[in-house]
Amino acid sequence: MENIEKSGTGPQILIVDDVDTNLMILENIILQMGHTPRCASSANEAAKLIAEQLPQLILLDVFMPEMDGYEFCERLKENPVTRDIPIIFISAADSSEDKMRGFNLGAVDYIGKPFEVTEVVMRVRNHLKLYEVQHELELSNRRLHSVISSQAKRIEDEQKNILYALATLAQGKERNGGNHLDHVSYNCRILAQSLQFSPDFSEEISESFINTIEVASRLHDIGNIQAPCNLLLVEKTLKPEEMEVVKSHVEQGAEILDCVYASMPENSFLPMAIEIAHYHHARWDGSGYPKDAKGKDIPLSARITTILDIYDTLRGERSYKRDYTQEESLKIMEEGREIIFDPEILDVFFKVQKQLR
Repeated sequence: MENIEKSGTGPQILIVDDVDTNLMILENIILQMGHTPRCASSANEAAKLIAEQLPQLILLDVFMPEMDGYEFCERLKENPVTRDIPIIFISAADSSEDKMRGFNLGAVDYIGKPFEVTEVVMRVRNHLKLYEVQHELELSNRRLHSVISSQAKRIEDEQKNILYALATLAQGKERNGGNHLDHVSYNCRILAQSLQFSPDFSEEISESFINTIEVASRLHDIGNIQAPCNLLLVEKTLKPEEMEVVKSHVEQGAEILDCVYASMPENSFLPMAIEIAHYHHARWDGSGYPKDAKGKDIPLSARITTILDIYDTLRGERSYKRDYTQEESLKIMEEGREIIFDPEILDVFFKVQKQLR
């Protein structure tokens, strides 16, 4: 039988039955309800109609040539595009086992043949209403999710701006700090992107990791906000007790960020920022601080940031040092292999150093 479509004003109902008489009866019922029937005599014909336009409901026979209704229903429910379309079986096979099989495959209802017109009308009407309610609920949930996501992003952006301001203020306490935070942030992204293609790091570094380290690394020295300016700006060697005060900025930075995170636990970048603030002075051989951190016990985010923090510090003038040339800086970086730096990350750093700021 050729595909039949007659226009009503309501939802489109797909009728699938290999018996012409059944198609005509069901078609007239749907038209009288004010809906638009679309008719097919096989599952394959029905699939073509569905590909053209999704119906709001399907009335499906079980016994048909080529592919029976059960198999067709199963295929529709496996497809994300069609799995939510309500399916009502209309079949002479109406034993308890037949009905259970239909429901287990995802059908919303099962009408036996011969059927009563009133029963078909009521069941189609009820399931269309339910489908409409579910569709509206899904749209409402999407809108709500969009609003919540937008508000969460706005709050996170506000947090980020406040923390960036504090980090910039902390950087300003160091003479000639320049664009250090901008450089470290940018360079962390470049290095992390390159590490993503290394077999040693590909499982740890995702796009999310790359985006997060670009943000989080800017906060590595936020603990300096509590450090005395006279110690950060001093141009002579610090006394042991003074050095301990300076070292405490890693713990203070982690504590500052941890307090913020406690009030906003859904924040996406603060967990990594806390890691970096606490461990960016840890050393590969364990000679840095905190003292218990060495090797791969140091978080990956901090191992990356350490390399780029020191590299940018070498390249820029500071109150306690002159600026080094590129050649001198790279030589010093190599001397820190397996002492300060993760050797595998350092290898990739040397490959991309010309791309860095």
